[in-house]
Amino acid sequence: MLNDARRLASIGTYFIVIGWIFVAYAIIAGILWWIDLAQRPAFNFIEALAISLAAIGLPFFLAVLVLGLGYTMRLFALYVASKTV
Repeated sequence: MLNDARRLASIGTYFIVIGWIFVAYAIIAGILWWIDLAQRPAFNFIEALAISLAAIGLPFFLAVLVLGLGYTMRLFALYVASKTV
C-alpha cells in the first residue's frame, strides 16, 4: 500500500510541475500578446488588455485544474500513507 501511495505522490508531482509550467506559459504569452496589441493603432490600452486576458483565460483555467489534480493526488497519497502505518 505504501508503494502505491508513493507512486501516486510521484505522479501527482509530475502534474504539479506541468501545471506550473503551463501557468507560467499562459501568463508570459498573455503579457507578450498584450504588449503587441497595445502597440497597434487599432487597439487602445484597455482593449488590448481585454483581448489578451480573454485569450489566456481558458489555458490558465486548464493549468489550474491540472495543478489542483496534482495537489489532490499528493494529499490523497499522504492520507493513505498515514492510515497504513
